[in-house]
Amino acid sequence: MLFFLTLNKDYDVSFSPFQEKDKLDSRVISYLNVPLPLGIIEDVLERSLKRQLSNQGNPKKKPNEIKNQILNYLNNFEWDIQEIIWKEVNKDFCPDPSLELDQDRKNKNWDAFNQRVLGRQLSKGDLQVLARELRLKDEEIITFAQFNVEQGKAKWLPSVKQINRGWQCQRCGETDLEEWPSIYGSAATCGSCASIGVSTSLTVLYRDKRSLLEGPLNVSFRPHWVLTEAQQRASEQVDAFMKDTYTETALLWAACGAGKTEVCFPAAAWALNQGKSVLFAAPRQDVIHDIAPRLQRDFPDFTVQVLTGTNTVKFQAGGLVLATTHQVLRFWQAFDVIFMDEMDAFPYHGSRALEWGLKNALRQGGKLLYLTATPSQEGLNAVREGEMALIRLPARYHRNPLPVPIWIRSDILSEPNGCRGKWGKQISLLRRQGPVLVFVPKISLVNPWIESFKQTFPGWRIEGSYSSDSGRSIKIKNLKLGQYDIFVSTTILERGITLPGIQIVVLGADHPMFDERALVQMAGRVGRTRENPRGEVIFLSQKMTSAMKTAVQWIEEQNRYALDLGLID
Repeated sequence: MLFFLTLNKDYDVSFSPFQEKDKLDSRVISYLNVPLPLGIIEDVLERSLKRQLSNQGNPKKKPNEIKNQILNYLNNFEWDIQEIIWKEVNKDFCPDPSLELDQDRKNKNWDAFNQRVLGRQLSKGDLQVLARELRLKDEEIITFAQFNVEQGKAKWLPSVKQINRGWQCQRCGETDLEEWPSIYGSAATCGSCASIGVSTSLTVLYRDKRSLLEGPLNVSFRPHWVLTEAQQRASEQVDAFMKDTYTETALLWAACGAGKTEVCFPAAAWALNQGKSVLFAAPRQDVIHDIAPRLQRDFPDFTVQVLTGTNTVKFQAGGLVLATTHQVLRFWQAFDVIFMDEMDAFPYHGSRALEWGLKNALRQGGKLLYLTATPSQEGLNAVREGEMALIRLPARYHRNPLPVPIWIRSDILSEPNGCRGKWGKQISLLRRQGPVLVFVPKISLVNPWIESFKQTFPGWRIEGSYSSDSGRSIKIKNLKLGQYDIFVSTTILERGITLPGIQIVVLGADHPMFDERALVQMAGRVGRTRENPRGEVIFLSQKMTSAMKTAVQWIEEQNRYALDLGLID
């Protein structure tokens, strides 16, 4: 998206996405005939500001001198474009667009646009998607955006900006970018956030400066559950963290299946009633879709924005947002409170771009609470160094201890070579307790193991899935309904899912793919419901790895801590 340099009545230099006279700011008296990338325009504006500061002792301004200086600067570029000249605006034929937009504010399109862009940073492609959702023309959306910019409520900025001798993406903060030649000189493209749209030095972002909420609300919070003793204890600590004026970041370390998300709901209700905008974020859309109905159930009269890459409606309104971490990149200093669930999960863990985006979605002085059953080493270090407060939730609501994995040495590894003999009897015994979820370390092993199980257990309902499986959503829905005897899966099901009565087998638990966090999460699928609070977790491998040892130690430590506090029976 390109812009036209403009000169205003007071001889200040500015810019506009429009060349047409009827769409220019009423103060504009001249404009350049050739549109330019915003990065180049910012250089011109910076030079213009420096010139104004150096001429403070000489208040008399000369418009022709300003124009010539800008032309001389631009003509130094070796561009293959038409001649750049200034054009004058005949004000007798230029209506004031501000007056038109003031009237337009009252219509539903203007209101709908503003409700959906609050606190966001959007590419031109995003604005075009919004235009389609509102059934408007692209030009109308750009007009609305430009009016907010002129009013100081928003700003345009290059998607990728040149900093010293390098580049930085302004949407995700990435600095390792691909540089390439353009007709305007060197340009750069960001690959880190490409999944939500192109970001280059020749594209722009519309960054809205306004809060998602205008003030305190009267939020109807009607929880459909009663907090257990362990949850109440953690919830009170979360509430204290929210009201603490000194601590900005905290870690909620919970046992798998302890109900850590609901523990945060009372604090979210308090924040909304204070007029504070709230974000629940998670790396994976499966987790988002699991949390969404619970939030909508407990906040029945409040609009909850649910944003994932598969949503048909991309732009929604409301001060309570539930989003994947990739969708969070479309917000800028928008939230007073962020609950970041599964902080150690892919793709968030280890992603500089997603971490940068999450932190920059938080308003100055806001609160960031990380939630996980398997904290990263960085998080634990931050707690030890006093940079982050720690809140513990070591017990599940049904007061039963976490199932501790049992290691069985086996030469089966993760190769599908049949389930007969002792191995077949173990599977049969597990199935008597409930459906069996079998984790394998590689996608290539899913279908072979499905066939192997079918040969061993004819008549059983056996299925499996993985990340790129087109039938994944339907299979997981059936799995939740208990329609399979055995289900083979990669780590796509290690988090964010509750399967009543499930029993777990990890094939090749010593595989490098399975670190201690993955192993704890997989084990955490067992015994999550009051009706089925117990079950078995089997690690099957040739050797016991340090990751397996750590996973067992973490689970046992949670049980000891919960027992010491009197939170489990």
